[in-house]
Amino acid sequence: MSRRHDILAAADPVVKRHLGNVADNLQLVADLGYGDVALAVINPDDVLTVAADARPVTAVAALAASRAGAALSADREAEAYEAARLGRLVQGTRRRITRGISFTSAAYPVGPPGSPYAVIVRNVTLQVLDAPGAMETQFMRAAEDLLTVLCAAPLETAEGEAFSTMRVAGDGVLRLDSEGRVAYASPNAVNIMRLAGFEGGIPGTVATRLPGGPTALGPVMQGRAGTAAGTEIEAGGRVLDYRAVRLEHGVLVLVQDRTETYRREQEIKVKEATIREVHHRVKNNLQTIASLLRIQARRSKTEEARRALAEATERVSSMAVVHDMLASSTEERIDFTEAARTVVDMVRRGLAGESQAVSVSVEGSTGLVPSYVATSLALVVAELVHNAIEHGFPEGGRGVVEVSMRRLAGELVLTVRDDGRGMSDGFDQLSAANLGLAIVRTIVEDNLHGTISFSGGRGTTVTVRFPLEDSSGPGEE
Repeated sequence: MSRRHDILAAADPVVKRHLGNVADNLQLVADLGYGDVALAVINPDDVLTVAADARPVTAVAALAASRAGAALSADREAEAYEAARLGRLVQGTRRRITRGISFTSAAYPVGPPGSPYAVIVRNVTLQVLDAPGAMETQFMRAAEDLLTVLCAAPLETAEGEAFSTMRVAGDGVLRLDSEGRVAYASPNAVNIMRLAGFEGGIPGTVATRLPGGPTALGPVMQGRAGTAAGTEIEAGGRVLDYRAVRLEHGVLVLVQDRTETYRREQEIKVKEATIREVHHRVKNNLQTIASLLRIQARRSKTEEARRALAEATERVSSMAVVHDMLASSTEERIDFTEAARTVVDMVRRGLAGESQAVSVSVEGSTGLVPSYVATSLALVVAELVHNAIEHGFPEGGRGVVEVSMRRLAGELVLTVRDDGRGMSDGFDQLSAANLGLAIVRTIVEDNLHGTISFSGGRGTTVTVRFPLEDSSGPGEE
């Protein structure tokens, strides 16, 4: 893949736009030309510094690593410095060797004739040059013609927008001549055209007769050198993605059959929509259950029954919060941090109403976590905050409850700390009769495969740790 350096940031806007477009298309040049390429900017002191480079995925690269940001040696890169000085293509004849690989270099000046502001250096191994097949020869010619256009001006759509593209696995390559006829069609291109319903010989065919040709290729054929377009069309029951660039003589065309990819994307979208609908319905059902529990609590005759039903309502509502977030998410993962704030506020209001006697804060971040982890965490947070408020500050006491979350390498740590009256003497979490703690312990150990620990001092601190290999978190240390 191509690599870039920020050396272009200070360039003149017109020059920056041109060089940026060249950098964006380097990977295409590298893959078509079977050789690594580097864009080197001419500095005020006439030193060439690499702003971007790319190595081919179609052949062995002459150079082992990216040179982005490095200054080129005038001794080793004589072709590049000569092209910068003379303002013309310099085709190297000497054979160079790196890592046992022999290659030759060519340098193309970028910018106005006679006053270039950059140079493109292209290295091609002798393994490619010594015995190229018909397809390799056509592709390398296309790369050279593309370089000629790129060096003169950026590739642009008919609307004047910058255009860039690259080869994709399975791409077909077509070369049109100055009259708009197919001069060359790669085997992949022939197969794609056949699948789209084209019959007869493709070489020599007017390009506008190809499936989707009038729409995808017609405007580019009529444009000036450097005109380009990307067009996705449906033809012959297939979805074709055309990318075309007008050259000095003819047109370079890349075409990809995206039919199966498109179908898979549509299937994924349908599945995602179905999953979101399921989460939406689960959320509604949980909210209905919570409402029924509230009604039952109001009709209960004993305080113990009302308290038990209220706690059950909290548990159900905490799960509903997670499903509500998943219903609006495009994937089966959410950032639990926001869900934690909602759950904590819900618990605090349920116990203390509008009273500000006990403040509860949420700090830190979980990053994205899978849905099953989020659902389990919602229950854990709800239970621990409930216990902290109810047992740490009885009879309307004042205090603070802090919920903190940290995403570490390979695990997530949740801490709930309060400055209340602390644990009673002889407290044993394993024998504690509290239903909420029993639920937390079961979830942490069985669902999350983690551990839970309690510590005293001023108030109570509960720490939950469990493995989480998902790498989407912030990665704290």
